[in-house]
Amino acid sequence: MKLAAIILAAGQSSRFNNKIPKQFHYIDDDLMINHSIKKLSSINHIKEIYIALNYNKSKNYLHLLKKGKNIKLFEGGKYRSQSVLNGLKKINKKFTHVLIHDAARPYFSKKLILKMIKSLKKYNCVIPAVKSSDTTIYKNLYLNRDKIKLLQTPQGFNTNKIFEYHKKNKNKLITDDSVLFYNFKEKIKFIKGEEKNKKITYTTDINKKEIYGIGYDIHQMSKGYKLYIGGIEIPSDVGSVGHSDGDSLIHALIDSFLGAAKIGDIGTLFPNNKKYKNIRSTILLKKVIDQLKKINLSVEKIDLNIILQKPNLSNYKKLIKKNIAKLCDVDLKNINIKAKTTDRLGIIGKSKALACEVISTLKYDRKV
Repeated sequence: MKLAAIILAAGQSSRFNNKIPKQFHYIDDDLMINHSIKKLSSINHIKEIYIALNYNKSKNYLHLLKKGKNIKLFEGGKYRSQSVLNGLKKINKKFTHVLIHDAARPYFSKKLILKMIKSLKKYNCVIPAVKSSDTTIYKNLYLNRDKIKLLQTPQGFNTNKIFEYHKKNKNKLITDDSVLFYNFKEKIKFIKGEEKNKKITYTTDINKKEIYGIGYDIHQMSKGYKLYIGGIEIPSDVGSVGHSDGDSLIHALIDSFLGAAKIGDIGTLFPNNKKYKNIRSTILLKKVIDQLKKINLSVEKIDLNIILQKPNLSNYKKLIKKNIAKLCDVDLKNINIKAKTTDRLGIIGKSKALACEVISTLKYDRKV
């Protein structure tokens, strides 16, 4: 068996009612789509993963997708069925079997996939299903819920079979690939699905969860440099040495945000090249805040430590706090700043370095 997977992430998310496509929303510390990519990537049987995207609507989020040599992107279609067909065209001659999955179902387990792969050795169509827990009415008739199956993805298929049926399919509006096996009177093997494997359909399906990040930065201090802390210039005989303006507090703050959102670190995002030489760190922070907004994350709380022997910051903490609040669009009461010394111990105590620590709390912002 040569197995590939197709993840469908080109949909319009019309029922989700949000300007950001739901597959690029944050849930449980990562993008919704990344949960599926990571789980499928962890299964050795799956050699390649193809992701259907609407490039025009997803271009702002592509850099946030989990990367890998076995992960391939392709342009999806206007309808789900067209996206599937586009993907099948790419894998038909390379793989004997395929898993087709909706990116809006991030909670399936690896165990479910392994059970499906085992069944695919015998059957051409393997579908996970769960029973309905609700009383169901169709055209004023009460149905026996024990006879109702609720179908889930990922679904497994013989590649040649599903490709053949999609080419023959005239109904572009089908919402499940197994219906083609039903229409062509092919056997469908149902396996037990998972109650947790629910589809995210509405914004209310996403829990408003807080995520946390830690940032740390240290800079050498020397004469001939300005001292910026939190975007505020502090009068000082010595300043922090850096490729940018050396604002250690802003750098630690940026890393705490990137860490919480799992989108890298400041050195990777803003490398030491000519583009960022002597740039104000507040400009870099604004770029990161914009990235967070694109994935519906906002800053909730910030706790900052400034570790500096001199100058004394007692007259500047409020000013720094107000500036951080403005830059990050955070209520002042949700920011705490502590200025510490090392009692003249070490390089910080000798005023040869400045260090900063930050713990930040981000939240999913359903209002965006």
